Amino acid sequence: QRLANLLNEISLYAKPQVSQRVAVEINALAAATLDTLRATKEALGREIILIPASVGVIVLGDRDKLKQVLINLVRNACDAIAPGETVTCSVKLHTDTNQVCIHVHNGGAAIPLHVLAKLTQPFYSTKPSGTGLGLAIVKRIVEEHTGTLSIQSDLLAGTTVSISLPLGDKPKSRYLLQQF
Repeated sequence: QRLANLLNEISLYAKPQVSQRVAVEINALAAATLDTLRATKEALGREIILIPASVGVIVLGDRDKLKQVLINLVRNACDAIAPGETVTCSVKLHTDTNQVCIHVHNGGAAIPLHVLAKLTQPFYSTKPSGTGLGLAIVKRIVEEHTGTLSIQSDLLAGTTVSISLPLGDKPKSRYLLQQF
């Protein structure tokens, strides 16, 4: 089973990057993805909370790849905490930089600095059964979308993985989004 998982992750990582860029509303994508993730084995017994941006946020990107980014980040966050704990996914608009930031946070144990620096490297894993490609794939997708990935972790705040993506359009009010 581990070999099959590794082979699947390697083929995803090695696959040529071809994007089908469309307008993607990040709040809606996050809500749909998190609804699906709540039923996964990694999320059992854990609460997943979404804090959407107060306005609709649109990026130009590949919907499936951005969904994969959210899946990998939230699964990792759930896997790193005990049942009964919470993962928070928040979407924040930064009009000053013309970006949207998606933050995935858990209150799990702090990740040492020497490990943080390696987490997005291919084949580096802190788990005996891990492939070490999940965050490498996330980083590759985010960079393909001209975005950035950062990870912060400390004993008091827990761990937050943040991705920043350029906006594809002006933010829309929730009222306008609901009309469509």
